[in-house]
Amino acid sequence: MKAMQVLAAVMLLTISFGLAAMPGLPDDFPVDETIPTPAEVLGFEPGEWHPRYDQMVTYLETLAEASDRVHLERIGMTHGQRPLLFLTFASPERLARIDEIRAARRDASEAGEGPAVAWLGYSVHGNEASGATAALVTAWYLAASQDEEVKTWLEEMIIVMEPGLNPDGIDRFAHWVNMHRGRHPSADPADREHNEAWPNGRTNYYWFDLNRDWLPLIHPESQARKAQYHAWRPHVLTDHHEMGAETTYFFQPGVPERNNPLTPERNYELTASIAEFHGEFLDRAGEPHFTRELFDDYYVGKGSTYPDLTGGIGILFEQGSARGHLKDTQYGKRSFADAVANQVTTSLSTLAATHALAEELIDFQREFFAETRDQARRDRNAGWVLGDDGDPVRAARLIELLLGHDIAIHPVTEAVDLAGRRHQAGEAWVIPADQPHYLLLKSILDPVTDLPMETFYDVSAWPLGMSHDLPLETMRRLPAHGERLEAAPEQRPEPPASDALAWVVPWNQYRAGALLGALLDDGYRVQAATEPLTVATPDGEREMVRGSLIVHSGIQPDHLDPVGPRLVELSQRHAVAVETVRRGLAVSGIDLGSPSAPVLDSLKPAMLTGNGLRANHAGYLWHWLDVELDQPLSMLDWTGLFRVDLDEYSHLILPDGNYEALPGGVRERIVEYVQGGGILIALRAASTWVEELDLDWRLVDAESNDDAESEEPPERRPYGDFRQDFARELIGGSALRLLLDTTHPLAFGYERDELVAFRRGRFRMRAVDNAYAQPAIYADSPLAAGYLSEANRDRLAGAPAISASRHGEGTVIRMSDDAVFRGYWRGTERLLANALFFGQLIGTTELPEGQ
Repeated sequence: MKAMQVLAAVMLLTISFGLAAMPGLPDDFPVDETIPTPAEVLGFEPGEWHPRYDQMVTYLETLAEASDRVHLERIGMTHGQRPLLFLTFASPERLARIDEIRAARRDASEAGEGPAVAWLGYSVHGNEASGATAALVTAWYLAASQDEEVKTWLEEMIIVMEPGLNPDGIDRFAHWVNMHRGRHPSADPADREHNEAWPNGRTNYYWFDLNRDWLPLIHPESQARKAQYHAWRPHVLTDHHEMGAETTYFFQPGVPERNNPLTPERNYELTASIAEFHGEFLDRAGEPHFTRELFDDYYVGKGSTYPDLTGGIGILFEQGSARGHLKDTQYGKRSFADAVANQVTTSLSTLAATHALAEELIDFQREFFAETRDQARRDRNAGWVLGDDGDPVRAARLIELLLGHDIAIHPVTEAVDLAGRRHQAGEAWVIPADQPHYLLLKSILDPVTDLPMETFYDVSAWPLGMSHDLPLETMRRLPAHGERLEAAPEQRPEPPASDALAWVVPWNQYRAGALLGALLDDGYRVQAATEPLTVATPDGEREMVRGSLIVHSGIQPDHLDPVGPRLVELSQRHAVAVETVRRGLAVSGIDLGSPSAPVLDSLKPAMLTGNGLRANHAGYLWHWLDVELDQPLSMLDWTGLFRVDLDEYSHLILPDGNYEALPGGVRERIVEYVQGGGILIALRAASTWVEELDLDWRLVDAESNDDAESEEPPERRPYGDFRQDFARELIGGSALRLLLDTTHPLAFGYERDELVAFRRGRFRMRAVDNAYAQPAIYADSPLAAGYLSEANRDRLAGAPAISASRHGEGTVIRMSDDAVFRGYWRGTERLLANALFFGQLIGTTELPEGQ
């Protein structure tokens, strides 16, 4: 009798799922009914509504509590204070020793040992939301299914999952589409539900595209992921996205001619083998699909490309989007549930493929790491030496970034010469080539200008030494060095004296701007040296570059606390060296009370935002000011500019975007602001748009678009070549050399007259008819890394990259390049800091008549 009761209980736990099947799952399979379904926790079926991220968290925590196949971890928090979840699925026996297996994965990956590890990642773009709901369905299936195939996967593989790579964006999008969903959802593409308000849910809290952050690691989502990624070294990693509604379903391999040339050929072969499983599963579901079109696999900072250079197989999926709950397309009405179904289907096809190809994938990973080391020897590359260039905090940022990529770095123990500067022990580091991630290092450290393709889905260059403006040299023999670093060197400068006549802060320090901003916010008076000087300190004479800060105790407001203790605190918080000075006369150069060291005004910057402007670029600027400079930023929507008193703001920043669509009234308000004494900072496309403003420009070097005098018709070209020809002439993302005027306030703090900036876009600023108004121009041979067509090289050579001109009582600063690109191009950040703090120092530079 007792045996019969046990048998009946087991049968109840394994009834057929039948008619209530969720999107993308088989129609009929046995389940464990003790495992709660998403609908039982959320209150709606997957695909019916868009779950908020907190609802996803609640369900997945409930799932992990109910199932002994699921291990859930909180691995971090987003900027918006949402938890980052990481799930592991395996048999109960394997989960019981999951920490042991994870700890052994590095050695196992290089030894060619299992188990195979499959990594499922969803919705890095928050408004590509079918992936996040597919994660809930897939997680339930792995926890509840009693199907023999699923049991085999759990017994013989490790399955890890990021259910939502962008929680802040997922919530922004879910709120939008849910609040516009009627009881009878509208499929009209013009309906408000399908057209999000600016900045939309694609991006993270600071409006960054997290699918470009796999390399920079600026954000907590990426930092938390990389720790897990390098611990697990997955064999296959999926990256589930959505694309335009008038498409079907894409999976890699993508455009074969536009793949990263460092990716091993065997990787493409295995990607194609895995694609056979996706095709078979989607065919079985009757769903159209395609591959080898549209998407490339070049930029290493994307989720589907990064694994290819670190021992795994990265796979991009793109689902034609419903961008809400229901949408009319050329293929008929597409529902959110339809999109979820395809993402679930390819999640399962990935697991089936990983299991079927496990031996090949494990063997490939072993060969990858062995071949990587062999490649370094064939390249006769012993490694790289990195110097701090006199700015240890900026160097520490790059070291921290490299350590996040599981890169081995060692401090040098002997002096080395780099870029004309002697670096002592503690000021330089060795990055050996003989390590598992040599291909990744080669990709991110070696600037490349000879590329096998001319068009790119994303950027064409990402050289980290140049992005941080630090000396980095390839070596055939490495200098003597110490043990591998476990963490970036901690920067703790010697604190200054808390009581002195004055203090001087060298401006060529990474965090000097944050210290200056804090002092000005407090109300202290700070001077900026517009000429070099040498001061006597208790530790000897110190040379100071232009822009160095002078904090004189004798001119501070009486109502404030003494400035010395505050300087000590800020010096330690921001790791900025502050020199103590006990006499007002300089050893050489200007004295501390010189009129060439004016007192600076405090900041109150604003930035134009709103529809038509590029949210990504606005986000870079917001993040930099908020996180790096520790300054609040007023973000003004251009539609409300007429209700704002712009005179309250010290600076108005114009990010990249389409300014042609802005109404004339906005232009007039900006002109009034400048002429009234405001400082306008126009970046990227805005740098050329402001040339149209009625500011009495004296512009030269205009490009002529007049082809009327051309007598010969253009040479005929195939219509099918147009897209390729068009893309070739775009500048999708390249590193270009600038020549700096280091005497100009916008270039204060730079000691070399050459700097590498990041450039996107084909626009070209016109020069001002003033010989002193171009603090940066492009070099005659501007390309430092990436791709630049010959025509664009000729167009940009010698052209202004930065321009600063006076108009009425105000100043317009134009910058063609992205000074804070993706948060990691740290070498040019000082240009923007100078524009903010020192724009007020730019005077009128008109020579007398006849000069």
